[in-house]
Amino acid sequence: MQVQPVSAEKFLQAYGSVLVQTWADPDFKKRFKADPGAVLKEFGLDPGDAKVRLLPPRDPSNPSATQESQVELWNLGLQTGEIQFIYPEDIPEGVNLELTDAQLEAIAGGNACCCCSCTPCCSCS
Repeated sequence: MQVQPVSAEKFLQAYGSVLVQTWADPDFKKRFKADPGAVLKEFGLDPGDAKVRLLPPRDPSNPSATQESQVELWNLGLQTGEIQFIYPEDIPEGVNLELTDAQLEAIAGGNACCCCSCTPCCSCS
């Protein structure tokens, strides 16, 4: 089954959602590690017939490890049959899953949250 490439926006939103849920829910994390392709499909990332291989994050100082490279790995894997999915198993040091009052107000007001998907290669502050 041929699956169409995924846009960067769709990929990064699903990627961030999956990461956050695996960090917050041990049962979900266990299910994700056992069958990442099925879980990712639930989040809108359909691997089709490709096998999803979970890999630890690269060194954040590596300039080739970017959000765009995560998307490229996914779309390349759709073509080759093996998707290399960068998966930081634990919350990166310094990442806080709690929202500040300002972030909550921005969300309630319809504005976008100031944080990204907290991929291992982003520059959250």
